[in-house]
Amino acid sequence: MDTVVRLSNDRLVATHYGAYNTASGIVVSLGNLTVGALFDTGVPWLPWAVLAATGFVCAALAARLHHAGYLTPRPGAVAVLG
Repeated sequence: MDTVVRLSNDRLVATHYGAYNTASGIVVSLGNLTVGALFDTGVPWLPWAVLAATGFVCAALAARLHHAGYLTPRPGAVAVLG
């Protein structure tokens, strides 16, 4: 949740949360439809290959955000462990 605040530069935080939730809902729906269609192709390895590639792309994008400094803790921020 703090990542959305950091990426929004502490401006219009509620608007960014709303946009994030809307985009997440759309992407989850489209992802489910796509993976279901891939399972229906009859090629048993295809859905798993696409899901693995998606995971690798997401990991690369998260690493890019980290290297750009967007995922580093703010000075004075308290880490919550749970």
